[in-house]
Parts: sequence; C-alpha cells; structure tokens
Amino acid sequence: MGMLRLLTWADVLTIANLSCGVLAVFAAMQGNPEAGFGLIVLAMVCDSLDGKVAAWTHHTGREFGKQLDSLADLVSFGVAPVCLYFAMSLRSWLVIPPLLFFVACGMLRLARYNISTGKGFEGVPITVNGVLFPVLYLLSLAFPSSLNAWPVAFLVMGLLMASSFKINRLF
Repeated sequence: MGMLRLLTWADVLTIANLSCGVLAVFAAMQGNPEAGFGLIVLAMVCDSLDGKVAAWTHHTGREFGKQLDSLADLVSFGVAPVCLYFAMSLRSWLVIPPLLFFVACGMLRLARYNISTGKGFEGVPITVNGVLFPVLYLLSLAFPSSLNAWPVAFLVMGLLMASSFKINRLF
C-alpha cells in the first residue's frame, strides 16, 4: 500500500499511457496494426492530459511523476512503434539495427531530459513519435511501398531525439 500513496491522478493517466503502449505491442504480436497505432494515439492523449491534471491538482514538478512519465513514454513512443513496424515488415534482420538505435536514442533522450534543469527541450521529444508513426501508418495504407522507408525514418528520428537542438515547449 505504501507505493499507492505516491500516486496522484496524473500518475494514473501516466499508467494509462503505459498501458496503451503495452497493448500496442500486444496488437503488433497479434498482427493488428490498426489497433496498435490507435493505441499509440490514445497514449498521446493520456500523455498530454497527465501534465494538465498535474497542474490542475498542483502536483507539477514531482520527481516520481517525471520518472513515471519517461518510462511510460519509452514504451508507448519508442518500443511500441518499433514492434508494430517489425510486425508489419518483412522481418528482415537488416531492419533491426535502425530499430534498436531508435529505441536507444529515445531512452537516452528521456534520461537527459530527466536530469535537465532548463525550460525547453534538448533534442526532439520522444512523444513526437506518437503522431509521426500513426501518420506514416495511414500513409502506408495508401502507399504500401512507403513501409520500405520506415527504417530511415527511425534512424532520422533517433538522431533528432539524441541531437542537441534546442526546442521550446509548444504547450
């Protein structure tokens, strides 16, 4: 019960974000990319709401919540898109290095964010992938051959997340 005392309503939304990411991985395993990418979008909604609820309930700046959010984001916007792509692709071993690179860069980006003290972002936030890859999925429905370019998208996004570009918060 001690752990439950640490949780706020914002943390419950963060856990919902994580749950959507895990369910997206399950959808990938079951060959259901539509559900998987829909769950990533739902994870984005939960991720944007957790910060608003934290502000509304005066729980912003909690180290515990910051750590939870990053762990959930790594699953929902790092691991889940990779799993969905791998399930949809030809599953060639050649695509594995860019996928691992992408997830590692996402993890590094989140770790850097968790120890930063600035107001903006350094590197592209991992949450951008919660919009990018569902949009790429919709594009692949119209142009199936566009899936061949996804490893490049994973490499580019990995580089952007790990970059030192300064980015201001949008909201």
